[in-house]
Amino acid sequence: MKKNLITILGTIFIFTLFCFSCQMDHGLEPIRSGISGTIHYIGEWPENTAEIRIVATKTFPPNDVNDLIIGDVLPLSGDSTKYFFYLEPGDYYLGLVWRGHDTAWGIQSIFGIYFEPDQPFSPGQINVPDASIMVDEKNIEADFSKAKAVSASKITGTLRFSGAWPDSVEDVRVIASLEFPPTSLLDLSFSNGIPAYVDSASYYIPVSPGIYKAVGVVIKQKNQAWSVNNIVALYLKENSFLWQEVVVPTEESQIEEVDIDVVFRGNL
Repeated sequence: MKKNLITILGTIFIFTLFCFSCQMDHGLEPIRSGISGTIHYIGEWPENTAEIRIVATKTFPPNDVNDLIIGDVLPLSGDSTKYFFYLEPGDYYLGLVWRGHDTAWGIQSIFGIYFEPDQPFSPGQINVPDASIMVDEKNIEADFSKAKAVSASKITGTLRFSGAWPDSVEDVRVIASLEFPPTSLLDLSFSNGIPAYVDSASYYIPVSPGIYKAVGVVIKQKNQAWSVNNIVALYLKENSFLWQEVVVPTEESQIEEVDIDVVFRGNL
């Protein structure tokens, strides 16, 4: 009888231990969701290419590299490559970032963006709906002519606002374009975020050396896509309605006093 009791108690103990172990946290499960597609490269590979990675951000435009989720290193050859980017469920914008030897990562180095079809100024927001779903066919064109090394050069200035601000402004940025009119978002460098509904504000744009054909102010209202049609002011030549080029000669250049007056004349 005593032996049977010990056997029964032992069985109960093992069963209880088994149930407890089933409820224990066994660590983080691997991420199985994400986004995949094909990257198509345009142009010649830069000789000093060190790495190429796909990146994601939950906000557009990203303020700096800290806003980026950085993916794995991609192969450094070929005209195209397949990618698999494992991400938790959520909404994302995708881009491709280039880094040369002896240079750092930065948003200046983005040379490819996932766009809405035939909308080169509208970054496509991709929804990953579930922890078990890989969203496929999100293809990206990456133009090596847009690949720039991160530098310390900047354009800075002051914005002065007058008139009644439009309703529901979500974001304000200063943009500098290497082309005018720009052909896509890849022609643009974005400033830090500017507060809305103020009389004036300082700004800075991290840029690479080059001749910027136009510098202007763009605003984004709620439920509105990013668009160059929402440029509300340009940096103009003195006493003229012609826009002024801004030359950034070196990687250390600090171009100051690029001041812009923004006059609101009714809602956009």
